[in-house]
Amino acid sequence: MNELIASKKGEVGYLRFNMPETGNKIAHALIARITEELLALGNDTAIKAIVISSEGDHFCQGRDAGKKDPSAPAPTAVDLRNNMMKPIIGMYQALRDIQIPIVAVVQGEAHGFGAALAGSCDITIAADDAKFSFPELKANMPPTLAMAAVLDRVPLKTLGWLVYTSNVINAHEAQRAGLVSTVAPRADLQRTADEVIATLVSKEREALIGVKQFLGTTQNAGFNEAAALGTSLLAGILASAGK
Repeated sequence: MNELIASKKGEVGYLRFNMPETGNKIAHALIARITEELLALGNDTAIKAIVISSEGDHFCQGRDAGKKDPSAPAPTAVDLRNNMMKPIIGMYQALRDIQIPIVAVVQGEAHGFGAALAGSCDITIAADDAKFSFPELKANMPPTLAMAAVLDRVPLKTLGWLVYTSNVINAHEAQRAGLVSTVAPRADLQRTADEVIATLVSKEREALIGVKQFLGTTQNAGFNEAAALGTSLLAGILASAGK
């Protein structure tokens, strides 16, 4: 079975998790492939938006840690940084570096890695039955990589509460927290996603890129810095379009 399905239709790229029997838990070895497929779609100049979704009842219940070999030597900090942490950070970075908007369509459960992935996307559409959490601290594992991924999406007090308590929140609570853009009834989730995608592809690619660049660059900027960047971006887009 193909665990990850990448495809293109018209001006939209699609990446779909296809492991419904495991709640779409992501094995570590799959993370590099996710990044590779995302970058390939993002570098395709015919594509205006990318959609990340999943097969089955749940978007992504987290990472699949797999089975540890008790006879294997304990990894060093350098090993952990290079072999475990670097690929995860690389995927989160790709979500930001890709110039076009990335849309997550979330149903069921999104925990840990799944919650961070969904929250890191530019637009996150959640079904009203969706659940989100960062449960890693239950195992005394601070989810610092997931926290880094959503640090500019979720207020610090809210993020700290989610991590310290490991509480599961519903889609509307996740929207208020900054992890979700909009909530749709489960029966209307695909229709809502299709409408959002249709809206995006009706725009010029350069305009979409300009919005994402502005949002990504001005997160902590003051008005003057944001206005200067906005002026530069808009002038370039208008000039290139001959408007």
